[in-house]
Amino acid sequence: MRTSSPIIRHEEISAQSGMVVAQHVTAAQIGVEVLKRGGNAVDSAVSTAFATGVLLPIWNGIGGGGLMTVHFDGGDGGTIDFGMQAPGLAHAEMYDLEDEQDVQGPSRRFSWMKVKNNANTEGYTSIAIPGTVAGLSTALEKWGTIDLDQAIAPAVKLARDGFPLPRTVALSLSERHALLSRFSTTAEVYLNRGSPLSPGSHFVQSEYAQTLERLGRLGASEFYGGETGARIAEDVEQNGGYLRLSDFEQYRPIVQEQALSATYRGLGISAVKGPCAGPTVLEILNILQQFDIAAMGYGTVDSLHTIIEAVKLSAVDRFSFMGDPAVYGFPIDVLAQPEYAVNRAMNIDSSMATVFSAGDPWSFTEDEKPRYFPLPAGASPDSGTTSLSVADKDGNMVALTQTNLGFSGVVNPGVGVMMNNGMGWSAPMPGTANSVAPFARALNNMTPMILHKKGQAVMAIGGSGGRRIWPAVAQVIINRIDFEMGLQEAIEKPRIHVESDDPVVDRRFGDNLLNQLKLKGHNPEFPPKEFILWPFSEPNGIVLDGGHWKSGLNPQAKPTHAVGY
Repeated sequence: MRTSSPIIRHEEISAQSGMVVAQHVTAAQIGVEVLKRGGNAVDSAVSTAFATGVLLPIWNGIGGGGLMTVHFDGGDGGTIDFGMQAPGLAHAEMYDLEDEQDVQGPSRRFSWMKVKNNANTEGYTSIAIPGTVAGLSTALEKWGTIDLDQAIAPAVKLARDGFPLPRTVALSLSERHALLSRFSTTAEVYLNRGSPLSPGSHFVQSEYAQTLERLGRLGASEFYGGETGARIAEDVEQNGGYLRLSDFEQYRPIVQEQALSATYRGLGISAVKGPCAGPTVLEILNILQQFDIAAMGYGTVDSLHTIIEAVKLSAVDRFSFMGDPAVYGFPIDVLAQPEYAVNRAMNIDSSMATVFSAGDPWSFTEDEKPRYFPLPAGASPDSGTTSLSVADKDGNMVALTQTNLGFSGVVNPGVGVMMNNGMGWSAPMPGTANSVAPFARALNNMTPMILHKKGQAVMAIGGSGGRRIWPAVAQVIINRIDFEMGLQEAIEKPRIHVESDDPVVDRRFGDNLLNQLKLKGHNPEFPPKEFILWPFSEPNGIVLDGGHWKSGLNPQAKPTHAVGY
C-alpha cells in the first residue's frame, strides 16, 4: 500500500540591490522599504525584527531575546548576543520537581525532571530578563545609520492599527487557551471574550504600541530602568516571580568584534560565540570536513549515516558541557576548533551506528578540567523563535534570530508585551552544566550564521524550531556547499533530525534508504504524514549567486516570505 504525500515548495526570487527574508511578509516588506530609503542591512534587520515582534508576538518581541551576526563587505562586523538572562534571585533549587523524567524528544539520554505546575515554562516564575531592546538598539548604535525611533516606527503603526492575525499564530493561541486564560491582562489582548481568536481576526495591540512609542522617544534605557521596566518588574514581583528592576538595570548585550569562526570547504563561516548553537554547528561541519561527503552522494546511506553520526557526536558534547561559561567555566569555543573535530571524527564507524560518549575538550586547551565539573546539562525545549536574513546593495549581510523561547502567557498591565519563558532553557535541577544560576545565560538553540569568501559575504542562514535548528542549518550548508544546490533547493530537500539517539527521517528519502540505515544499526523514526505537523526546523536565508541575491526559505509552518528589489 502506498499513501500520497504533499509536495510543498516556495518560489525562489532574485534581486539585484537588496533582499529581506522573514517569517511574515509584512515584516519583510518593511525591511526592504528601509533598504530602498538608503538604510543598510543592519537598519533593515532591526526594523524587520521590531515589526516581527508585533506580527508574531507570542514567539518573539521585546519581551524576549536573540542573536545577531553581521558581516560588512570587506570583512568587518561582529556578533551580538542579546539572549535572555536569569534574574538575580534565581538559583539552582528554585523549582519543585516531580518524580518523573521529562524526556526531551530524540535525546533520551539527556533529559531532566519535570517541574511541578510547569513553573519554569509557564507564568511569572518562568520569566527571564529580556534582551531584545538592548540588542537591537546596540546594533543600530554600532553599525546602523538610522535612529531607534525610525526603526521602531513601522512596528508602532502595526501594533496601533492592527493587522489580520496569521493562521499559525491563531492555531498556537488556541492550543494554549488554558494558559492565556489564567491572566486577565493577557486574556484582554489574546482572547475574544474568553474564546480563542480566529485566523484573520483584526488584531490590535494598543498598549504594545504605546510601549514601543516610549522606547523610540526615550531610548533603550527606558526599558532597562525606566517606566516600562518598572511596570514589568512590579507586576512580576506582585505575582510571585523573580524578576526585579535591578535585573533590568544591570543587563548588557554581549558584543563581539570577532565572530566565532571556522572554514568549511574553503568558505569562512561566522557564528555567535557562547551557549548557543553556533559552536555546535561548527563542530558538526568540522567533523564532516574529515569525510568526502560529495563523493558519497546526496541522499545515500553513506552520506546520511556520516551526517547522523557527526550530529550525534556534537549533540553529546553540547548536552554534556554547554551552559553559561561565566558561571560554569567551560571553554565553549574549543568545540568549534578543527583539531578537536579531527579527534571526534575518529569515533565514526562507517559501517555501524555508535552510541557516543562525550569527548575531552580540555585536552585541546591550556585549561585543566575542574575536579568537580557538573553533570550533563540536558536538552532544553523550545516552541517559538523567528529568523530573518538581510542583504543590501553594498554586499553587507545580517542573520538574526530572536525568540521568547515559547511564551510565559504573561502580559504585564500597561506594557502589552507577551513575556518570555526563558527560564525553561535552564536545567531545573542543580548540579548540571546548565543549571539555573543568578544572571546565567542558559544554553539556547539559535544560530544565525554568515558564510563568506575573501571578505565578501555569500550566504546568510538561520532558522526557527528549537533543537531542530542546528541539525537543519548544518544540512542546508552541506547541501549548498558539498552538493552544489541552490539555497532554495538546499532547504526544500528531505532532511533528517537527530540529536544524541535515533534519527527522525523524512519519508521522501524512500523505503530502500531507510532499510539501509537500519542495516547500519540506526532505528529511524518517521514524521507524521500531515504536513502541518512538520517535525523539522524552518531555516531561511539569502545567497549571493551569479551576482544576484537569491532567496531560500522553508515552505512549511510559519509563512516565510522573501522580498527584494
